[in-house]
Amino acid sequence: MIAAVRSRLKVLSRLPWWRFIAGVVAGAAGLALTFLLRLLGLGVFLPELAVDFAIIRIPGSVESFFIQAMGGGAKVLALLTAIVVFLVIPGVYATLFRWVQRRAKRRIAVLAVYTAAPAAIALVVILPILDGGLLGTRTAAGPWAAAFSQILGSWLSAAILDSILVDFAGRHPAGFSLSRRQFLGTLAFATAGLVLAVYGLSSIVTRTGRLVFGSVAEMFRKEVTPNEEFYVVTKNVIDPDVDVGAWRLDIDGLVSTPMTLTYAGLVNRIDADEIVTFECVSNEVGGNLISTAQWSGVRLVDLLAASGPAPEADWVAFTCSDGYTVGIPRGRAEHPATLLALEMNGVTLPSKHGFPARVVVPGLYGMFDAKWVTRITLVRGEFLGFWQQKGWTNGGTIRTTAIIASPPPDSVVGRVVEVGGVAFAGDRGISRVEVSTDGGTTWSAATLSLPRSALTWVLWTLPWTAPRGGAFRIVARAYDGVGNAQDPSPASPYPAGASGYDSIVLYVSE
Repeated sequence: MIAAVRSRLKVLSRLPWWRFIAGVVAGAAGLALTFLLRLLGLGVFLPELAVDFAIIRIPGSVESFFIQAMGGGAKVLALLTAIVVFLVIPGVYATLFRWVQRRAKRRIAVLAVYTAAPAAIALVVILPILDGGLLGTRTAAGPWAAAFSQILGSWLSAAILDSILVDFAGRHPAGFSLSRRQFLGTLAFATAGLVLAVYGLSSIVTRTGRLVFGSVAEMFRKEVTPNEEFYVVTKNVIDPDVDVGAWRLDIDGLVSTPMTLTYAGLVNRIDADEIVTFECVSNEVGGNLISTAQWSGVRLVDLLAASGPAPEADWVAFTCSDGYTVGIPRGRAEHPATLLALEMNGVTLPSKHGFPARVVVPGLYGMFDAKWVTRITLVRGEFLGFWQQKGWTNGGTIRTTAIIASPPPDSVVGRVVEVGGVAFAGDRGISRVEVSTDGGTTWSAATLSLPRSALTWVLWTLPWTAPRGGAFRIVARAYDGVGNAQDPSPASPYPAGASGYDSIVLYVSE
């Protein structure tokens, strides 16, 4: 057994590991350059396309599992995995360096091979596999920018690889010959680093994100969420940066008068304001993917009426700059509170919240509030959008929920404490919130504040005097505007939103 292990280690130690590592280092530089070019709109970043490719194909139930387990870290982990793959590839290319060197003979020829071959493989093989089209024809950047970024990235990677394996190796030949002890030491060091990296990543991304305010006073101050604290959920690795000068909004489909609107034209038509709470369908019970803002824009019903919708058109579909799609029933689109929003809390819509324009659909989960909208299409029959094609609900009615938001969970508090939180039921309103301080045995009615609108969360408070010191489990439940009770049965967000009672533990000091 020991002899077999030693034999395998000996074989591994003879592999061209230094060339592989040199390829990874060189590939990292090239990948970083393509990332910068992607940010400038001058190319494609292959790990981004790989993540998008995977997200589109992963079943919604599997996706929901990772979101529940890791929250926003699921996307980070997917991106890191893709980056590792695209670093291993140049590492593999580099193991062939000496073979290419012996045949190409001239240094400039080797550079040409390591520039042209990886770029060609990316443009002709990898991009089509990732649905980017041959030469990047289906990417937002287009074929010329895709080719430019991949060739430039490959050139930089080739130049660095050449420098390491020719210049540096010539000066330090001993550094490129691994003894068994060096190999085992390197392997142990790499393994320890990998374990620490995974542990560190897990400790960050697996934390549950709760809606928490430091105090009830802070909760009231932030009843309308500041823009920088408003939750953000997107399917993208890199969100679109829309050129407002070139942006147009098309209204088409089953209409008698198709329309194309400019940003300036829409800004001049702003005539509606609505204070609306958004909640993501992926929000866990007690989660922080819920926020409130004042939205200003144009009522969607007015835009649709101007286009002359056909009687048979019963759904309205939205298409966005990032390829996202979603649809809502026409009746919901023509509700007076449904907006095409251009401003958020009195300022121009921030980019991460959908600039130049987004849809605001009160009463439905946030995935229906499409961002970066470029097209509104009237259609006949139910429209299945991006998430709906993966199994998520196309009804989207927000479930009634109460969240305990203050004090923070596991806080040590005095005998007299004010418990507070929010309750939300979409556009149905909240009629009552009840709180239990003994784990659900007995319930007391909380005091409800007057909501900012009929479309927002309701803040609630409960002054409480603990009967003794020790640990207490606080539980909250809500009733919607017509008295329907919150569903107590625990359910995961997939496919139609989470349910169950929120609870926290407070430790009362003696």
